[in-house]
Amino acid sequence: MGRVSQHSIIGILAGYFISILFLNARSQVVAILCASAIFSSLAYSTDGQLKFSTSHTVDVAVHFRPGGQELDRRKSDAEFRSRIELLLNTGGCRGCDLRGADFDEADLSGADLARTDMTAVRLNRAMLIEVNLKDAVLFGASLVGSDLRRAKLINADFRKANLQFTDMRETYLLFANLRKADLRNAKLQGAFLVGADLTDARLTGANLTSTSLDNALVKMIDLEEAVLCQTSLPWGISNRDCPE
Repeated sequence: MGRVSQHSIIGILAGYFISILFLNARSQVVAILCASAIFSSLAYSTDGQLKFSTSHTVDVAVHFRPGGQELDRRKSDAEFRSRIELLLNTGGCRGCDLRGADFDEADLSGADLARTDMTAVRLNRAMLIEVNLKDAVLFGASLVGSDLRRAKLINADFRKANLQFTDMRETYLLFANLRKADLRNAKLQGAFLVGADLTDARLTGANLTSTSLDNALVKMIDLEEAVLCQTSLPWGISNRDCPE
């Protein structure tokens, strides 16, 4: 058998994946790295990429959680400001990066924000009637007291979002991700949550009258203090709280 070179060994080991999760507290940056080789030393290059000692280059997927210095930097960024102006002037910004933006009390009714990244945005008391947020990311966003009536939120990511006291009547939340979302005291009458993921969501005081939750994931949620009347749940119709 011939000699096995270092590169051959790395080739044999290709296909094994390492997932590395690290947190940079100063800039509040979370990065996830998937590498296709192991047993190699890692070093950062000047262009922000991660390199193996074998000269292989791996792009690092960075997900920002705006706040502190990171948010200040984005506010002063001309390109970021131009996206905000585009949205406010035209009523749309499909696929835009708006992470950390402050839209408290703004009127964005009817805006087209499909596929937009709105991680950690502030939309408290905002007017979002009939807004299009299909496939948008609102991870950790704050929408307390916002008006989302008839909004299109299909396949939107609301993980850990604060949706307390929101008006979400007749919204389209089909296949939306609402894991660990705070929906306390939300108005969800007539909303469509078919196939939505509500794992660990908080629904105390939420009004689910005539709400459709067919095929939804409702693990680890407490519906005891929610209002159920003509509510379509995965296991059937509930009229528990209908007036007699």
